[in-house]
Amino acid sequence: MQGIMGGFYRASEWVMRLAYINVLWILFTLLGLVFFGIMPATISMFTIIRKWLKGETDTPIFKLFFFTYKKEFVKSNLLFISLFAIAYILYIDFQLLSQIGGIMQLLLNAILIIVVFAYLIMLVYIVPVYVHYNLKFFQYMKHALLIGLLSPIMTIVMAIVLFIGYYLFMYIPGLIPLFGVSAIGYIVMGSAYFAFKHLELRRQITELRNSK
Repeated sequence: MQGIMGGFYRASEWVMRLAYINVLWILFTLLGLVFFGIMPATISMFTIIRKWLKGETDTPIFKLFFFTYKKEFVKSNLLFISLFAIAYILYIDFQLLSQIGGIMQLLLNAILIIVVFAYLIMLVYIVPVYVHYNLKFFQYMKHALLIGLLSPIMTIVMAIVLFIGYYLFMYIPGLIPLFGVSAIGYIVMGSAYFAFKHLELRRQITELRNSK
């Protein structure tokens, strides 16, 4: 379809897709009693978004979502628990440092803030890395952090767009049940996918230069 109506049709189709996987994410998160459903539902959603970014828009959504949810349920929850444990340890560290005074507290606080910043970068990239690469369990965290640090521009762009999206949802909270998770997932996966392709291109150029 061409022209304005064609553009309207394609936009409507994408709106429906995002709303659909957002509803699936909510339902399957509840299916896992929330805590154990969050990560497998998120992995399933990002797997579908990655397919869309690759141009595979005819992928059967529910079938792939359900298959991925079952396949990754245990492994993704182990990853989620590991991330939760790290966050809890960082929180305890902040509580302990609050009881220390003087220059030592300032120095340790600065170090801990850097660690927290690195953790947040890793946290943003961990799911895209999980669905894009086939790695050993703890390599996902390392690769997520490295890719985030090696792609500062995309990381900043991602943060800005997420910030704008946050205020949009706060201004129109009625959009949250329809697009609150799927829109964020599309932004994060889209930015990360661009970073993956850019790093892969850089690697190929480097190999080409070294081979000469």
